This record gives sequence, structure tokens and C-alpha cells, in this order.
Amino acid sequence: MMKKTLLLLVLFLLLTGCISVKGLLAPGTAPLEEQVVSGEGKGKILVVDISGILVMDRLGPDFFSKRDPVLSRLREELDLARQDNKIVGLLLRIDSSGGSVTASDILYHEIFRFGQERQLPVVALVLDKALSGGYYVALAADEIIVHPTSVVGGVGVVALKFNLAGLLEKWGIADDSVKSGEYKDFWSPLRASSPEETALMQGITDRLHQRFIDLVAERRGIKDCTLKQVAKGTLFDAKPAQALRLVDSLGYFDDAIGRVRQLAGVEKARVILYRRAGANAGSIYAAGNPILHTMMRLEGIAEEMTGPSFRYQVTP
Repeated sequence: MMKKTLLLLVLFLLLTGCISVKGLLAPGTAPLEEQVVSGEGKGKILVVDISGILVMDRLGPDFFSKRDPVLSRLREELDLARQDNKIVGLLLRIDSSGGSVTASDILYHEIFRFGQERQLPVVALVLDKALSGGYYVALAADEIIVHPTSVVGGVGVVALKFNLAGLLEKWGIADDSVKSGEYKDFWSPLRASSPEETALMQGITDRLHQRFIDLVAERRGIKDCTLKQVAKGTLFDAKPAQALRLVDSLGYFDDAIGRVRQLAGVEKARVILYRRAGANAGSIYAAGNPILHTMMRLEGIAEEMTGPSFRYQVTP
């Protein structure tokens, strides 16, 4: 009961603007620095993280781990990589259940453009999951490798809405909003949606879904009945995903790095990550702090409660 009360309080404060996630996290200004985690040779393989909830960057970095929101960080890393002619390939380390439609699409665009501009191989390695928007981003890679225990898929779109009308009525709270037009309070959480609103949202959802399906067909060469099966939003573990051509192979970090080297045509290469000063990568398995992902999820819930939001995301 205490946890639920605390969550409702946090959501209320986020909704009303009394606090913001950005205000809870400290800004970071230290430049990214290259850290070698393994390997040798003149060439470099850059590893970048696509993890957690994928949202547009409204947040500052995590004070505790000095990790930034994924969108701004990825662009900063790729811009730095563009200046380094020794980089021979890119390894995407993906562990995400998706997020915002637009954030997912921008991440895909940035990665795909980088590979095309530099004519470098891009390989995606899935850790626990690449679901919905996480899989959408993986489609930017030339090849997708998954761990034997990974789960991928979730090709679909969801537009969440919390109808709080019954709860507010129970609490004796009435909605006395004033609006200038019929749709000015569109998708309001304070009342049930009209049939017209639902139809409009369904139309947008279907079109965004079709965009996702078309990208899967284009990048993975999947057609007809298989594509229909994938388009249902189903999740697949490693071997069924490979059988459906959603992924290329099963393997581990060393296998993925070896594949990047092979595609790049080099025998040796240093594996590097970009980290801010004071944030030691330690090894290729080093990742961000989950605190930021939790706070981002809270803000995402607040967003769902205040207006329309379309998600390439598998929701809990």
C-alpha cells in the first residue's frame, strides 16, 4: 500500500509539473573519452549501447552512473566516431523493450546513416531482449546476432490510455475543464474516449504499424505468411527467431566481435567504448545504471496519462 501511494504521489507531482525527472538528475558536461576494453591492432570496433526505455531526450544524465539518455548519447558517439578513420565497424549492444515511435525511428535513422556514410559493417548483438522499438533499431544493422537466451519481436504499436474517470468519481473529484473545441481535450485521461477519438487513434496506430512491418520486410527479406505472423506482435526466443529470419545467428560477444572483424576484412582490432571522465568501462559487459531507466519509465507513464503517445514498446 505504501509503495502504491508513493508511486501515485510521484506521478501526481510529475503531471502537475511540481517536479521533473530532469530536476532529479545532475547535468553532465564531461566529454566522451575512448576506452579500450579488449583486442589489439590499428583498427577499432566501436560498441554502443541501445538499452532501457527509448524516449525523446527530455532528461539529463544519471547523476549516479553519469549515463545519458540514449538518443543524445548515440548521436554524440557517432559524431565522435565520424572523426576517427581507424574505426572499422560498429557493434550495437541492444537490451530494450522499446519505447517512443519517434525515438525508435530516429535511432534507426542515425545508425543506418552512419553505416552508409562510412561504408562500415554494423552488427547488432541482442542481450536479454530486442522488443518492438528495440528490434526496430536492430533493423539498422547488417546482421543481427542474439544470445541463445534472447527474446526478440513485438512488432507492433500501442497507444496507452489510463481512464481515471471511475477513480476520480470514487474520490469525489469532478472534471470542470473548459475547452475551445470538440477535440481540444482529445484522449483525456479524465473521461472515456468517444468512438470518433478511438477510430482516429486506431487509424494512426495502424499506419505506424504498417511502417514497422514494411521496414521488417525490407531489411530482413520477410514476406507473405511469415510477415503476417511476425506482425501480430508475437515474441520469439532465439531459435524460432532465426528460423523466421528475424535474426541471422546465435552467439556471444566474442562471436559478434569476430563477425564485425570478418565483415570489415581485418584480422585484429581493438574493441572500444566511449565513456565520460571518471566512468570506467571495465569490460565489454559494462552497462548503465538502472536508476535512470526507472525514472524514464515514470516520466513515460506520466506522458501516457496526459495525452496521446504512440509506442513501439512491449508494455508490462
